Formats: sequence, C-alpha cells, structure tokens
Amino acid sequence: MLAQVSLIPAESKKLIAKAVANMEPVQRAIKDGMIVLHPSSSTYFVVQEVTGKRPPSNMWVAGAIVPKGACGDVGIAMGPNSVFAHPPKPDPRTGKPNPGGFPNSWVLRKGQWSKKETLEELLDQMGPRDIYIKGVNAIDKDGNVGVLWANDTVGGTAGYVSRASRKKGFQMVFPVGLEKLIPGTVRAAAKSAKKFDYDYAMGASCGLLPVKGHVVTELKAIEILTGAKATVISCGGLGGAEGTVTMVIEGSAGQVTKAIEYAEASKGAQLPQIRMANCHDCPNPPGIYKFRLMDKPWVIW
Repeated sequence: MLAQVSLIPAESKKLIAKAVANMEPVQRAIKDGMIVLHPSSSTYFVVQEVTGKRPPSNMWVAGAIVPKGACGDVGIAMGPNSVFAHPPKPDPRTGKPNPGGFPNSWVLRKGQWSKKETLEELLDQMGPRDIYIKGVNAIDKDGNVGVLWANDTVGGTAGYVSRASRKKGFQMVFPVGLEKLIPGTVRAAAKSAKKFDYDYAMGASCGLLPVKGHVVTELKAIEILTGAKATVISCGGLGGAEGTVTMVIEGSAGQVTKAIEYAEASKGAQLPQIRMANCHDCPNPPGIYKFRLMDKPWVIW
C-alpha cells in the first residue's frame, strides 16, 4: 500500500512527539525513572503526548530563530517571572554564566511533575534509566544533529548535558523535523559557527554544537509507530505551508493505514503564540547580545 501525506512543521513535531513518547526507553523512564526536557517547540508536544496536558510552565521555549534573527527571549515570561529576573549564579571558576544553573527544565519523575530544580541538581540525580530530551537546530543528510548555543560558556546547556550523559550513562533523545535539514555536514557547519569571532549578527551570536543521541525525524517516527517506510518527496509550500514536509509512505495495508491515522491525528497541531520582548528593553547581558537590534528599521516591536 502507498500513501502521500503533507505535514507543516508543527504537525511534524506532533507526529515526532508521538513516536518519542512510544520509544521503549522513554516508556521505561515514565514508569520507573526520570525524564528531563529542555523547553522547546518540539518537547512541548512530547509533554502533551506523555501526560495528556500542556507543560505546567509560563514559558514553553528558551530561545529561537524569529524574523528579526536569533532571540533568547522568545517564549520567556516578562516581569518578575522572567528567566532574566533570576539569573543563575556565574561559575566561580570562570566568572561566566553557569549552564548548570538553568532553572526551567520540565521534569517528570515516575509520571509525576517534579518541583523546579536547576539543571545541575537534576543531572546529579540522573542515571542509565533516565532520559534527557531536547530539540535541535540542524540535521544533515547522515542524521547528525547540532544545537545552536548563545551562552558565553562554550556549548551552553547542550554541552553541559552532553558531558554529564557520557559520565552518567543517561540517554539523550533529539526530536527534529526535516525542515531543519542543512546542506553539507553538521560538523563542517559547527566549524564555521564561530560565535565569538563574528563582526555582525542579527540578534544573539551563536555557535553550533554537534550532539550525539537518539535522533527522531518524521521518517523515524513513521518507522517507530507503524513499521512502514517513509520517503520525503518535497519540502516547502505556501499559504501557511512554508516548511512543509511531503512524504510517501509504503508498507503493508495495516502499516500504511496506521501511518495515515497517526498523520491525520497530527493535522491541525498548533504551538502557543510567540512572545517576543521589545529589543529596546532587552535584559540579556552584552556577552550574549553583542549586536543589538534596537535601532534597525526592519525590527518590529
């Protein structure tokens, strides 16, 4: 049996989240371990699939690429609840921001929401039965993925968690839609992303960190959920379909029928509204926002 489906980026994220929630290591961690998720447009749907509810948080994404450029304030509540109203203490050894002080992870312990803890506290408790889930910003044709980082500490939270994973043995899962497919390789791109050397940047200057773990795209999601094979035949679209992935799905009648059901159950998925801070009131330190956008005529407040 053969079928053709088209998914806009939010719908792809929903489909991928369904697959992540059904992975055996994630199912085990739901029952007997801990799942830590970095807030993002991908993990937002993973939380929904695992718990049936939206994340219990006043922020749903920690940084993103938006029309004006790379912005660390996207999705972050303003005022006294802002991340930047309670900045993590700097690393006493370097004086630079400490990624371990990140306080906004979503945490599930044996299926129950945990109290707010810093990333350092969470990683200290994690072991081989636990899972860390994070969205990424790039994937290459070989399935390698990379994460943008704007922190003054090289690698940011992604690098901090990757080092802990190698030491403590917990698994890392990276949901990523093929809208983020880049030409060339992630490793080559990372060599070009010299955060501290840019002479110009639209918003936050970023490095790119290659990371290792379980990568789940739309193609892998179809395989996990149904056993069918999916092939991308087109990317892009118009009228709100920008970034769409169109796939052909092939397999037995049962497999493809099931894949259609999962694809249709993902249709209509929507993310929360983006909240962007006024660049004139940007609370980020100069190290992150060396290149300010406040006087650019193309920046809409």
